[in-house]
Amino acid sequence: MLSAVRRRLLSLHIRYLTATFSTTTSHAAGPTVSYLTSTCGLSPAAAARAAGSIRLASPGQADAVLDLLRRYGFSDADISTTVGALPIILVSDPAKTLQPKLDFLASVGITTPLLPKLISISPNLLHRSIQGHLAPLFESLREVLGSDARVVAALRQMPFVLRCNPRTTLSLALPALRDVHGMSPEDVSKLAALEPGIILQGPERMDEIVRAVKNAGVEPGQPMFVYIFAIVSKMKIPTLERKIALYQSLGFEKNHVTSILRRHPGAIGMSEEKIKKNVGFLIGKAGLSLEDIVAYPYMLVRNFESLSRRCAVLALLRREGKPEGYHRVPSVLVATMKRFLEVYVRRHQNEVPDVVLAIDSKILFEGFNLLEEPHLLGKKSI
Repeated sequence: MLSAVRRRLLSLHIRYLTATFSTTTSHAAGPTVSYLTSTCGLSPAAAARAAGSIRLASPGQADAVLDLLRRYGFSDADISTTVGALPIILVSDPAKTLQPKLDFLASVGITTPLLPKLISISPNLLHRSIQGHLAPLFESLREVLGSDARVVAALRQMPFVLRCNPRTTLSLALPALRDVHGMSPEDVSKLAALEPGIILQGPERMDEIVRAVKNAGVEPGQPMFVYIFAIVSKMKIPTLERKIALYQSLGFEKNHVTSILRRHPGAIGMSEEKIKKNVGFLIGKAGLSLEDIVAYPYMLVRNFESLSRRCAVLALLRREGKPEGYHRVPSVLVATMKRFLEVYVRRHQNEVPDVVLAIDSKILFEGFNLLEEPHLLGKKSI
């Protein structure tokens, strides 16, 4: 009986202490939550979570941190994101802990607006050692990419590269391209600048891509190898093989596909649907040959509507007997928009006003063979 009473009293005492502690903690967190919401722009829920990791006895140090961030170009939104991700930044020493990292990043060319973006994405950078992480990381990136300007350009595309370990991640893939596959340092730098994501690829993935590009008929050291590699690195190898097989099913020989890749690597980066649609249009409606497409592969990557509109304009000019209407179709289709509008539209819009309708897709192209059947020509198609 006595034991049961003691257990009851002990339970009540523990509940009292827990309630007292919770109340005290809640009171202590109150000013912190208030500061986080009113000064840092956090939502009440985010402020409550952040308050679990810091306590602001007074706002003085936190104010100094925010003042420092603003001097380096941080907007209110940047500050809110950064503090929400790393609340302890508010209790960090502005002069000893934070400013040296900000100064280092600025010294290698990372300034507003990139600097706040990088920090808000990876705020732990402000707590990393300069000698142990930041300096070696940038030295490795500079060695791979060739200059601080290229490093900054790469970070704009892939800011999370700053989280990499310079002694492991960055030392795996790229040396393999130089030492195993014989790529020159200049080509490796160019490749990393074109597609920074390769920095994070492993040696096995590098080997796989090199083999795939070689199988497509392009060797390391050849002029377009770097550009083809960059595009292939974004896709799975079975996808690449399927696209090459698609080109062959449309009538292209293997050497045709190789020529297309060498002249315009983007032709392998298109969707399979676009490949089929554009090849079908160029051969079926525009009357071009496979050889025309191989010689002018930029036609393949053009927007389908752009191809159709240009052919409609050309057909109208042919119908009216204008010399420009008999220019070579491939040359017309790969011309810049500025030149096309000047030579084929504006020059003739007074005498052949329908060219304006055609370039606006209000007259549809149905094939150049309709020139021999004028009764089929109307305001709807040509």
